[in-house]
Amino acid sequence: MNSTRLPGKVMKPLAGAPLIIRMLERVKRIKGIDEIAAAVPDSDDSAPLIEALSGLDWLTIIKGPEADVLTRTAIAARETRADTIVRITSDCPLVDPAVSESVLAAFRALGGVYARTSIERGFPLGFDTEVLAADILFEAEKEATDPYEREHVTPYIWRRPEKYPSLILGGIPDRRNWRLVVDTPEDYEMVKTVYDRLYASQPEFGFPELCALFSEYPEILKISADVPSPVYVGLASDDTSCP
Repeated sequence: MNSTRLPGKVMKPLAGAPLIIRMLERVKRIKGIDEIAAAVPDSDDSAPLIEALSGLDWLTIIKGPEADVLTRTAIAARETRADTIVRITSDCPLVDPAVSESVLAAFRALGGVYARTSIERGFPLGFDTEVLAADILFEAEKEATDPYEREHVTPYIWRRPEKYPSLILGGIPDRRNWRLVVDTPEDYEMVKTVYDRLYASQPEFGFPELCALFSEYPEILKISADVPSPVYVGLASDDTSCP
C-alpha cells in the first residue's frame, strides 16, 4: 500500500476490481497449487486491502511485518503448513498462469531447491514467478541480515548458488522489452489499457493474447517504455513481433 512511486497501487481499479483482485484471479488459475495466501502488512494502512481481500472465500489472509517481507512470507508458509511456496508479487497483474505452471513443474521434476523466471533470459518484467522449498525459506529467514534480503525475500537464496542450486527459466521468444509490472503511474496506465482491451471478451488472457495485442497496437507498450527497467545486452527494445 505504501509504494513510494505509486501509493495504493494494489487497490487501483482494473476492469472494475482492485488490481490485487485481478492479480489473484490469475494466481487462482495456476494448476498444482493447493492453497492461496496473501501475506499482507500488519499495519493500519492495510485495512482497505484486507477488506477487499476478505470477500474471496478461497484466499487465506495472513499478516506480518511491513518492512521485513521475508519474515512475513515465512509466517504465511508456516501458517499454511506449506512445503513448497510459489511466490508472485502483487504488482504483477498480467502474470501468465501457464508460465507459473512451467516454473512449478520444472521445480518438481528436477527436485530443485529454488526456481524462477528470468528477465535476463527473456521473460518480461511482470511474469515473475519464484518457487522454493519451505525449509530453504526458513533458513533464509533465520540467516539473512542484509536489509535488502529481508525486504525482497529471496536474494539471500539466489546470491548463494553454491549453497542453494537454482533453476533459472528463460523465455522464448525473448520479451525482456515488455514492461508488464505496475510500479509507476505510467505502468498502471499501460496495464489498465491492456485490461480495457482484453478483459471483457477474454478474461483469462495470457501470453498469446498479449502478443497479438502488442503486435496490433505497439503503442500500448510505449506508454511505460520510458520507465527505467533492468538493461541487458541484446535487448531489442522496439521488437513487439510475435511468432
